[in-house]
Amino acid sequence: MDALSVLRRVTFHPILLIAFAALCLWPNIGGIWHMVHHHSWMMMDIDAVLCGAHNLARDHNPYAIHPVCRSLSPAAYVYAPQFARLLVPIIDVFGLTGTRALFVIVLLIPATILALWFALLKPLPQVDIRYRLLAFTALTSMTFVCGNIGLPMHAAVLASLLFFPRTRIPFTIAVIACACIKPPFLAYFVICLFDDRALWRRLIAFAWRAALGLACVALIMLADDRFHHAWQKTLNSVTLKRQVGMGWFELTTFTFHIPAGSRLNAELAVVFMTVMTVCGLIIAQWGQKGEPLDADERLVLGMGLVPLMIPRLLDYDMVLIVPYAALLISLIHRNAPEALSIPLSWLFTGWLGYGVLAYAFDIHSWHRTPMDMLLFGLTTVAAALIVAARRLAAASPAPKPDYA
Repeated sequence: MDALSVLRRVTFHPILLIAFAALCLWPNIGGIWHMVHHHSWMMMDIDAVLCGAHNLARDHNPYAIHPVCRSLSPAAYVYAPQFARLLVPIIDVFGLTGTRALFVIVLLIPATILALWFALLKPLPQVDIRYRLLAFTALTSMTFVCGNIGLPMHAAVLASLLFFPRTRIPFTIAVIACACIKPPFLAYFVICLFDDRALWRRLIAFAWRAALGLACVALIMLADDRFHHAWQKTLNSVTLKRQVGMGWFELTTFTFHIPAGSRLNAELAVVFMTVMTVCGLIIAQWGQKGEPLDADERLVLGMGLVPLMIPRLLDYDMVLIVPYAALLISLIHRNAPEALSIPLSWLFTGWLGYGVLAYAFDIHSWHRTPMDMLLFGLTTVAAALIVAARRLAAASPAPKPDYA
C-alpha cells in the first residue's frame, strides 16, 4: 500500500485531517511564534532596502555590510543603486517606518495570502491536499517574516499568469520589471517552454523574451554610477560568500566544497538548470499518462520549477514550490507501476516527515529545508524519467505475433 493511501485512512475524519495539517504547519507556526516571542531579527530585508535608499539620499554609501538606520534593523543592501533612488521620494513622504508599514500592508500581506492560497488551496483535483501539506513542512518561518521584496515579486509573476491567462504581455512586463531588481527572475521565462503549443513557437517566445530581459538587466548592471563598484563588491560578498542559499549553491559549497563564486560552480549551475528545464519540458508534454498536462498543472509546474532551479534558493522563494512538489509525487502515482510508485511515495513522505521530527527534537544534523529542496530536485528527475519511460513504451510498436 502506498503512503498516500495510508495517510487517507489515518486522516479519514475531518478532525484527524485538521490535526495532520496542524502537525505539518507546526515548524512554520512554531518558528514564527518563537521569533515574535523572543523579539528575534525580523523584517530585516525590507529594512535593508529602506536603509540603503535612506543612506543614498544622504549621499552616503548604501552598501555597508553592517548598515545602521534609526528605528530599523537592516541587513546589507544588495540591489542596484537605481532601485534605491526610486524609493527616495516615497521615504521622503512617509518616512522609514511609514514606508515599511506601507510595504507590509499594500504588498507583503496580499502577496503572502496569494502565495498561500496557491500553495495549499488552489483547486488541483488530481493532487491530494495531504501531499501539499507535507511539502509545506519544507518551508521556514523566515519565509514569512524576513520581509524580502522577493515574495511580492513572485506573487506579481503569479498574478500576471492567473489574472491574464490569454496573454503573455503582463507576464513579460512583470518578469522584466522584477529581473531589473533581482536578475534571477529572468528564469521565469522558462514557463513559455511549457505552453501547450508547437515547440518552435515555444522556443521563439522564450528566446525573444530572454534576450529583451537580459538587455534590460545589462543596462542596469553596466550603468555608470558612482556606487557601482561598491554594489558589486557587496553583492558578491553577501550572495556568493555569506548567504549562498539553500539550493544548488549550498549543495555544491558545503557538500562538495566548490566555492559558490567559482567558474566551475557557475558552469555546474548552468548544467543543473538545463537538466531541470528539460525535465520540466518532459513532464509538461507527457505528464498526463503520455499526454500534456492541463493548464492549471502546467502553471503549477512552471511556478514551482523555476524557483527550485535557481541556484541561490532562499526562504522567500519557496512558497510556490509546495504545490509543485505535491504535483510531482502525484504524477509518479499516475505514470509509474506500483512496484515503483509505492516505494517512492514512502520515500517522499518519510523524508518530509523526518524533517518535522528533526524540528521537534532539535536534530541539528538534519538540515530540514535544504534536504527537502534536494528531495524535490531528485523527485523532479525521477518524475521526468518515469514519464519519459512511459511515453517511449507507449510509442514502441507492439511485437508481431508469430504464427509459425
